[in-house]
Amino acid sequence: MEKVVKENSPLLSAKASLTSPIIQQALDRDRQCIFSGVVPSCGSDALVATWVFPPFMGYKLSDDPWLENKYYQDPDACDLSDLMVVENVVSGRKDIVTLFWKNKLGVDVEDDYRIILFEGSESLNSGVPLKSHMILLDGPYRPSDRFLRLHFQECLAVSVCRGDVLEDYRDQEIEIFMEELGIYDDEIDTGDPRWSTPLGSHVHAYLIRQKMAEQSVILYISL
Repeated sequence: MEKVVKENSPLLSAKASLTSPIIQQALDRDRQCIFSGVVPSCGSDALVATWVFPPFMGYKLSDDPWLENKYYQDPDACDLSDLMVVENVVSGRKDIVTLFWKNKLGVDVEDDYRIILFEGSESLNSGVPLKSHMILLDGPYRPSDRFLRLHFQECLAVSVCRGDVLEDYRDQEIEIFMEELGIYDDEIDTGDPRWSTPLGSHVHAYLIRQKMAEQSVILYISL
């Protein structure tokens, strides 16, 4: 998406770029990789920052069907100030942040900020692994739940577009996995480390999409 924006609207890309002051605010706020807990001690551990919800996608937050065209054709007339804030930034190890930016890794706010790795585990550096849940420090400038939810929705949408990854596993293997984790008995153990495995992440994403679909049906009926 970033490449498309740069090619089609360099002005929008420049306006929505992460600025040095905001990056420094995020690094000063976190002081560690909020995905792994690693505290930078050398060049290889250096922290980088990225947007949670890209400001150049701000038109998605509006019901105005013409706003996307305005973003691309006249970005100077678009107000991105509500998105260009440190609350819309996360920082961490470069390999992890890269996956986050590509929507291959997200954070499920509703599950106590559980970190979900949809794909790309092979690109993670060896060493300190991902935490099961994001590390958040209390304060007024912590990453916003709103932006984290928006990012996670994009992750779910992207994972669907990439195809049903559960096709990589045998049906019996998936059923046994879900049964052992208590999904069928509605006795899910959220602390089970198997949720951090590739299959666990994909099953978790599937359950969330299923829940969202059910909520949509309930909303439709109530209307």
